[in-house]
Amino acid sequence: MSKINFTESLLRVIISLIGLPFTWIQAALSRYLLHKYKAPGEKISVGSHHLHAMVTGSNTSNLPTILLEAGMGGCALDWSLVQPALAKHTKVLSYDRAGFGWSTTPISEPTCEGYVRDLRELLTQLELVPPYILVGHSYGGMIMRLFASKYPEEVSGIILVDSTHEQRYIDSTFIQIRYEERLRHLRRLRMGYLFSPIGLPRLLKQPIGAKRLPPPVQHTVNTLGYRNNAYKAAYLESLCTIESALQLIESEPLVPELPIIVLSAGRQNEDWQQAQKKLLQLTAKTRQIVIEDSWHSIQLYYPQAVVDSVLSLLRDNHRNQTDKQASI
Repeated sequence: MSKINFTESLLRVIISLIGLPFTWIQAALSRYLLHKYKAPGEKISVGSHHLHAMVTGSNTSNLPTILLEAGMGGCALDWSLVQPALAKHTKVLSYDRAGFGWSTTPISEPTCEGYVRDLRELLTQLELVPPYILVGHSYGGMIMRLFASKYPEEVSGIILVDSTHEQRYIDSTFIQIRYEERLRHLRRLRMGYLFSPIGLPRLLKQPIGAKRLPPPVQHTVNTLGYRNNAYKAAYLESLCTIESALQLIESEPLVPELPIIVLSAGRQNEDWQQAQKKLLQLTAKTRQIVIEDSWHSIQLYYPQAVVDSVLSLLRDNHRNQTDKQASI
């Protein structure tokens, strides 16, 4: 398991002590802003930590509950342009993974498997029963796929929103440009992890989290993204991506008849687009929809495309249930 090494942990403590006045200011400001920007959902205990969860809508029509999983470093607010529309049709859950948003400390194993355990416990505590339609953006798509692999009887469909393919994180497949890109990304997160206790990312205006949200929501996301835990969680999550990828590779295949929509951003580079095509091999009922004029975060650039894709699976599920009842 990749973890933050002792040297880095010690260096972070030393920086915090050297910059003690700034450390106090950062801690006080973080507490004040968490009080000012109150969580819109509720904080649920899942053992050693709490997860912030937003549950909206109702499933009086016996439609599946929709689970929304944000991309790397994201939080529940990433779905603020999608969740209200979906909640008109059925019950919808979005949440903050451990360490992000309003959730508390990062988990010790921030891999896809660790997050699936957290999500399962959250669903139990919220009494959200299956079936589920899983919606995952980017890295969140990997988490949703592992969930479906482990609990196939609970999943009625998946929407992969420009989802990451696991081969992206396997060293042996790295081309030079990808290798350098990963090193830059880890270097940036490492610096944020080391210096977040003294508030340097706040000073440089470099928060963890999504961009392009409506101004009031974006301001909240930025505020949460300056927290010490946010940078620690993001750094740990990135360090563990190889383990997460191997968990996907070693997992059980998805049910062949499971419907999956691969929602792909048309403005991604050729390497990414080729990886999107690999996702079409997941099941016999996997199909792709390309949003030609979108960048990576389709739920922010073209939220209606995500809504329409989910509603398509909801309609198919309702039709299948009706056909089953008619045949009895």
